[in-house]
Amino acid sequence: DELLELIGWMMPMVDETEQQRTKPHHLLGIADEQNILGAVSTGIDTFNSCYPTRLGHHGTPLTKYGRLNIKSGKHA
Repeated sequence: DELLELIGWMMPMVDETEQQRTKPHHLLGIADEQNILGAVSTGIDTFNSCYPTRLGHHGTPLTKYGRLNIKSGKHA
């Protein structure tokens, strides 16, 4: 994925000093679970994304076990 390739290239430059490594890294506009998980693995700490909110509005929270459709029959 192009976004994760860019983040992987960028993060070593962002973390050049000890002071930079101790500050949180924020990423804007992340759009899906794959990119969120990939960005976390490269050192991104926080996100600004409409993706989880959009899922929540449609009854699909993200859990550590994956998506949960709470509008389905067993949760409704």
